[in-house]
Amino acid sequence: MNFIPCMLLLEILVASKIFVLGNSLSDSADCHHDDEHCESQDYTLRDEFSSNSKGVEGERRVKEGADNADLEQIAIKPGGPFDIDTSEWEEPATDDSAPLSDDTSDKPLQLVRPDPVNHKNLVLVEKNLKYLHHIDGAVAVVAVVGKFHSGKSFLLNQLMGKSGGFGVGSYVEPKTMGIWMWGEPIEVTKSNGNRLSIVFVDTEGFAASNVSESYDAKIFAVSALLSSYLLYNSVKIIDQGDIDYLELLARGTRLFALKSQIVQSSQTSEFNHDLLQFPPLMWVVQDFHLGHTKGETPRDWLLRLMASSSRDEEYAINLKGIFSKITCHTLFLPATKRELLMDLSQAEEKDLTEEYRSERDALKEDLIEGINAKEKNGRPISGPELASLLRILVEAANEGHMTQIPGRWEAYLDKLKTSAVHDCVTFYENDMTDFLKKHNNDAINSSELLLYHEGSCERSVQLLKQLLFELPNTTDQVSEKLLKIVSEKFDVTRELNEKLIIIKCVDTQRRSEVQLEDELSHLEFPIKAVKFNHILEELVDQSVLMYQEVLKDLRDSQSYGTYKDQLQDGLRRLSEAAVLRNTRALEEVLNRATSTAIENFIEMAQNKNRIPRAPGLFDDMIQSAKREASLVFERDASVAEGETIYKPFRDSLEIKLRSETDIIWKDNLELVELKCQSISTEAVNRFRDNSGPTKLVLPINASELDQKLKDEMDVSLKFYDQSLVEFHDLEPFSTIREATERVINKVCSQRRSENVDAFAKVVEGPLKTATKVIKLSVQHYNTEFSTYMFMKEVLMAHLDEGPPKKWSLELKEEIISKHISNTEELQEILISKRSWWSSLIGFWQWLIWRAKSLTVSFQERQRIE
Repeated sequence: MNFIPCMLLLEILVASKIFVLGNSLSDSADCHHDDEHCESQDYTLRDEFSSNSKGVEGERRVKEGADNADLEQIAIKPGGPFDIDTSEWEEPATDDSAPLSDDTSDKPLQLVRPDPVNHKNLVLVEKNLKYLHHIDGAVAVVAVVGKFHSGKSFLLNQLMGKSGGFGVGSYVEPKTMGIWMWGEPIEVTKSNGNRLSIVFVDTEGFAASNVSESYDAKIFAVSALLSSYLLYNSVKIIDQGDIDYLELLARGTRLFALKSQIVQSSQTSEFNHDLLQFPPLMWVVQDFHLGHTKGETPRDWLLRLMASSSRDEEYAINLKGIFSKITCHTLFLPATKRELLMDLSQAEEKDLTEEYRSERDALKEDLIEGINAKEKNGRPISGPELASLLRILVEAANEGHMTQIPGRWEAYLDKLKTSAVHDCVTFYENDMTDFLKKHNNDAINSSELLLYHEGSCERSVQLLKQLLFELPNTTDQVSEKLLKIVSEKFDVTRELNEKLIIIKCVDTQRRSEVQLEDELSHLEFPIKAVKFNHILEELVDQSVLMYQEVLKDLRDSQSYGTYKDQLQDGLRRLSEAAVLRNTRALEEVLNRATSTAIENFIEMAQNKNRIPRAPGLFDDMIQSAKREASLVFERDASVAEGETIYKPFRDSLEIKLRSETDIIWKDNLELVELKCQSISTEAVNRFRDNSGPTKLVLPINASELDQKLKDEMDVSLKFYDQSLVEFHDLEPFSTIREATERVINKVCSQRRSENVDAFAKVVEGPLKTATKVIKLSVQHYNTEFSTYMFMKEVLMAHLDEGPPKKWSLELKEEIISKHISNTEELQEILISKRSWWSSLIGFWQWLIWRAKSLTVSFQERQRIE
C-alpha cells in the first residue's frame, strides 16, 4: 500500500483525537478512595507548544483501566511532511533509584486500585509500586483479607502499633479499595538473628455491594500468593459458610497460580514452584466474646470446624491440604464505648480493653515468630522482586492467559478503534454527566432522559465518524460496538435514574407521611369524632398535595403511581391509627368519668357510722347516690357525649353501680346481723335472769314451772321483735330469732333439770336408804337388766311414802333415773353384771318386760275408754 497516504491519515486522526479529547476530558474527575488517598485518574492529556519549532508536538498518555495496557505515546515530529517517530511508542523507563520524599513513605500507599469503569479488574498504581524497589534485604508480606467492615485495617494498625495507620471506616460504605501497603516496612529481628522487612498489606473487603465475586477472588488470589503470612479476618464467630467460602477462594487461587505459571513458563521457560506454595494461614476472629469447649484452643476449635464439614465430595480439597500451616487467634471487643466502636481510628491504647490488648499482643508474638521471608527458588526475594511478582499476579488476574501478539499495523488499528470507542464513550458519559448535573444529579423524567440519550448517541456516533475518518469499513462495525456500550451504560443510567425516582418517591412519600404524623402529634386528644374526621381529611389532602407538587415532573413514571398508592395506604393507616388514638383517648375519658362517678357513689352510699339501715332508708340513700354519680359521669364525659362508645360506657356505669349497691347492701345485712345477734344475746340474758334462782325458787310443780318458763320466753322474744321491728323482713332477723328461741329452750330444759335436782334433794334420805337395801340384795340378780329393774323397784318403793307419794310418776322416775346415773356405787354394780351371757339373758328379760308393759298400757286405755 502507499505509505504516504497512510501517514496522512494517521496525522489527521491523531490531531483530531487530541483536539476532541482536550475538550471532552477537561472536566474529568478523580476517583477518590478516601480523604487522604487519591490514586486513580483515567486519562492524562498534555499538549506542549514550542514557539521556536516549525511544527506542533503533542504527547498523550492513556491508562487503560479495563486491561491495564502500557503507556502509549504518539508524537508528530517536525522535519518532514508527516514523519512518525515510532521509537517513542515504548514505555519510558522508571528511575527506581530516585529518592522518595519522607512525607509519603510512612503512610498507606495504594499498590492496586479497582478499575474505575466497572470495578472488575485490577490496575497497578505505578508511582507507588516504586516504593517496593527501595526495600533492601529479605522481605515478608503480611496481608489481611476478609469481608468488608470486619476490622481488617484496624487489625493491621494494631499489629503495626499505629493508631493512625490504614483508614478505618466509620460508615456503612467500604473504606479500603484495591490493595494497599504501609509505605515504611517494619524491621524485625527473628529469634535466629535474621533481620526481616515486613510489609503490611491491607485489602479491599469481600462481599461489598456492587462488587462481583470474581473481583473478590482476584483480590484474594493476588494477596494470598504475594504474602508470606495470610491473615483471614472474621467477626464474632466462625461458621461453615466462612470456611466454605475461604476454601472456594483458595481452590480458585490454586488453579489460578498453576495456570499462570503454565502460561509464564511457555513464554520464559521458567516455572516458579514457589508461587504454587501457599503461605501459612492465621484465622483471626475479632469481637469474640464466647467461650471454648473445656481444654480447646482457638486452633483446635478451627480444625474441629473444618473436620466437621458436612459436604460429601469425591475429590475434596480441604484448607489443611492447601495452606502450609493453619492457626487461629481470637480477639475480644477492642472497646466498650459506642463512639469508639463506631470509629476505632479514634481509639488510643488506653481506650482498648485489657482482654483485647492481651490477645492482640499474643497474636503479634505468634505472627512475628512464625513469619518467614517470601522466597523464590529457595532464597528470600527482595523488594524489586516483590514488585515484579505483584505485577505478574495482577496482569495474570486480569488477562487469565498470554494472548498472541498481532502485527504492528493491526495492533495500531485495534488500539485506534478501542481508543476511539473509549473516547466516544467518554464523550457520551461526560455529555450525560453534564445533563445530569443540570438536574443536580436528581431524578429526571424518563422520557426527557431517553430523548437526551438518543441525542447524545447521535453526537457520539458523529464524533466516532470523525475519529475514524476514511475508515468506512471499520466505522459501521465500531459504531455497533459503540452503540452497544452506550446502550449498556444508558441501561445503567436509566436503572440508576429509576432508582433515583424510586428514592425520591420514597423520600417524598416518607416526608408526606411524616408531615401528617407531625400535624397529628400537635392535636390535643380527645376530639369529637365529627370534628376530628374533618381535621383529618384536611391533613391527608395536604400530604397528598405535597407529594403531587414535589413529583409533578415525574408523573409519567410508574414509580410515581406506585408510591402514590403506597402513600395513600400509609396515610390511611396513619389516619386509622389517629382515629384509634382518639377513640382510646375518648375511652380513657369515659373510664376516668366512670371511676370518678363510682368513687362519688361509694362516698355517698357507704355506711361510715356502721349503723344498720332499714330497707326503705337504704333504698332512698342508694337512689340519691346514683343520681349524683350520673351527674358526675355526664359532667366529666361531656366530650364523648354523642359518640358511639358513650352509651356502652353509660350502661357499664349502671352495671357497676348495681354491683356496688349489692356490695353495700351485703355490708348492711352484715350490720343488721350483728345488731340482731346483739339483741338476741340481750334477750337470752334477760330470760336467764328472770328464770334463775333469784326469781324462781325450786322445786316447784312441773306444770307451774313450764308456765312460768313459757311466759318468760314470750317476754324475751317480744323484746327481740320490738327492738328489731324495722328489720322484720330481712333474713338475718328471722334466722337469729329462731336461734334465740332454740337457746331459750335449752335454758328451759336446764331449768327443768334443776327443778328435778331440787326434788331429789328433798328425798335424799329415802334414796340413800334404798341404796343400802339394793346393795344387800343385789346378789340375787344375774343380769344387768334385771339388776337395773330391781334398783328402780326398790327406789320407787321408798318414794311411795311421805310427801313424794303425791308426786307424779314421771317426776319420780326421772329422780330415780338420775340417782342411778349419778350414784357411783350403783353404777359399779351394774357394770359388774355385764357379760355376753348376761346381755343375752337380759335381752330376753327386756322383751318380756316390754310385752307386759304394752299389755298393761293397752288394758289401761280400754279401761279409760
